[in-house]
Amino acid sequence: MKSCMRCGAWLVLAAAARVAGAADAAGPVLERCLVSLIDEAKLSAGEAGLLVEVAVKPGDRVKTGQVVARINDDQPQMAKLRAKAEHDQAIAKANSDVDVRYSQKAQAVAQKAFEKAEQSHRAVPGSVTDVERDRLKLEWEKSGLQIEQAQLERQLADLAAKVKEAEVETADIEIRRRQVTSPLDGEVVDVQGNQGEWMQVGAPLAHIVRTDKLRVEGYVDAAKWDPERVRGRPVTVVVPLADGRTETFEGRISFVSPLVESGGDYRVFAEVANRQSAGSGDWLLRAGQTATMTIHSDRPAGP
Repeated sequence: MKSCMRCGAWLVLAAAARVAGAADAAGPVLERCLVSLIDEAKLSAGEAGLLVEVAVKPGDRVKTGQVVARINDDQPQMAKLRAKAEHDQAIAKANSDVDVRYSQKAQAVAQKAFEKAEQSHRAVPGSVTDVERDRLKLEWEKSGLQIEQAQLERQLADLAAKVKEAEVETADIEIRRRQVTSPLDGEVVDVQGNQGEWMQVGAPLAHIVRTDKLRVEGYVDAAKWDPERVRGRPVTVVVPLADGRTETFEGRISFVSPLVESGGDYRVFAEVANRQSAGSGDWLLRAGQTATMTIHSDRPAGP
């Protein structure tokens, strides 16, 4: 009987060892991993001025490029209007060839007048004085120079248009500097500026965090798992929630530290896709939670 009992116990231990070995071969299981943010932005005023618009409140979800707040931009708006009007004027002048065509016609008339005076002088010497012929020749040459002047004026107008175009772009930049926009898709967790408040450069306005993807940080035993068995591998993350519930998330290792710390472990990050509750729409995975992460070393590594 004792022999049978010892045999049964050995079988149980062997089975347990096989299960543990299989789990160990699949990949490390990391306890008490920390859930943290991948991206966040603490927005501040880029220019001093009166805060005329606060377009968000805590809990709002924003898209990349969405205007969160706006500093008074009346001055750059007026500068843009003025520069735009002067730009249009310079463009119109550069595109107009009226002065060139007038100068060309004036040259043709002056040339005919000079040639007629020369013919009269040759037919009847002295009928047109030398002074008059010199004056008519000068008018002809002057009209030729007026053509060159008109062409130069068009070139200068084109250059002036480019200068005014740059002034329009500069005004646009000044306007954008007064628009505080979100650099990421995320959720507003704090708003500090109030409409009507005077803001200094760098004054905090809003805090936005990315919620659709989070980071799970854990430590791997360097004596058991080489980095190549971990890097880029898929992971399964289990997070405890209220009322004894748990939620499971999928992700992939995105970072393996080259440093082994004093305890003999090295740090790893996994990026995990978040999801929302079907009922409330709240995000299930939140920064600050603790989780258990299983790294599937037996599956192919990703990018």
